Amino acid sequence: MTEDEIRQANLAVMQRYRTLLLAQRFDEWIELWADDGICEFPFAAGDGPKRLEGKAEILGYMTRFPSKFSIEGVDRLQIHQCLDPNTVIAELAIRGRASGTGKPYNQQYVVVAQLRDGKLAHYREYWNPLVSAEALA
Repeated sequence: MTEDEIRQANLAVMQRYRTLLLAQRFDEWIELWADDGICEFPFAAGDGPKRLEGKAEILGYMTRFPSKFSIEGVDRLQIHQCLDPNTVIAELAIRGRASGTGKPYNQQYVVVAQLRDGKLAHYREYWNPLVSAEALA
């Protein structure tokens, strides 16, 4: 594959990632991950995990997310191509509500994803923990 073909295939994986996640189709979503995938949340506050390793940990965490927040939509998504065709950077803004409080959960994220053989190998998600805390309080 050429670098451009790899880049396009990886962008398609990230689009599918978003679609499956919003639809809460977690059994299909987790198949986008490498078995030894790593998911990191460098800005996680409190007792939230900062690092998840392997599909089982990642799936366990993400299937609990809907009990905290309901996502109503993605208002903005911008994908940035990188020199490394296996790296994707995305900026997105989501609109939703905290499930327990009903308060708005309008969050902005920056995601740095590294793919290997068409699967997510290392995923880092940056967001503002204050937005989460305000929605949950």
